[in-house]
Amino acid sequence: MIRFAGPAALAMLVAVAAPAFAQAPNPAPAGAETAQAGPKTPLPSRDTPRAAQPGPKSAPKDPDWPCVQPKVATLGYGQMWAGPALDDAIKSWRGDEAREDLVALLIARRTPIEQAKAAIGDYAAKAGLDANQKLTLLFAGVFDEINDQRSRVVTGIERFARKQRTLADRIKTESIRISQTQRDMAAQMSEDGQKEQQTLDWDTRIYDERSQSLTYVCETPVILEQRAFDLAREIQGRMN
Repeated sequence: MIRFAGPAALAMLVAVAAPAFAQAPNPAPAGAETAQAGPKTPLPSRDTPRAAQPGPKSAPKDPDWPCVQPKVATLGYGQMWAGPALDDAIKSWRGDEAREDLVALLIARRTPIEQAKAAIGDYAAKAGLDANQKLTLLFAGVFDEINDQRSRVVTGIERFARKQRTLADRIKTESIRISQTQRDMAAQMSEDGQKEQQTLDWDTRIYDERSQSLTYVCETPVILEQRAFDLAREIQGRMN
């Protein structure tokens, strides 16, 4: 039986920036079960600092950006980091295995923020006299990795929007064609007529399911941005 991926699966595809979202499956028989909606991820508080957003007149509406949130392709560390400049640190934070492992732990959304804070505290306590430098490199790694991951998510969302637009155009074209070619009951009840209608119904259902997933998918960049802010504050708090 054909199973259609629900919102949580779509969000996962976007998060890893898959080359393409799944193509629409072949028409399913009547009565195929509709996938249940996944859990909604809560948005951060409205008081949370945000990266610089483009003004309402800064650019025309991007047809490939379907989210309510303004599109911000990449983050700027100046919005969240008051420590030393990171331009050089972003290029040189790699090379220390312990730091690389810690960065991977901190940026993973499956890592609870309290666990991440404890790990930062342990790292700072063992850093010695070079604590500030090491913590700066640590956040450079966190920022670099989250920004890269977030950029891939944004690209995935744009790909998602293009596929939705293509599917919508196909549905519109097929709807017009069917209305013109199936003007009587005989044509509608014919084998070809039923197959055409079933295909149209299935495409419409897929479009609707994906549209319902859009809010969940669009929250992913916001969640990554929030994590970068939280980790920046914690790392800065450990610096002298």
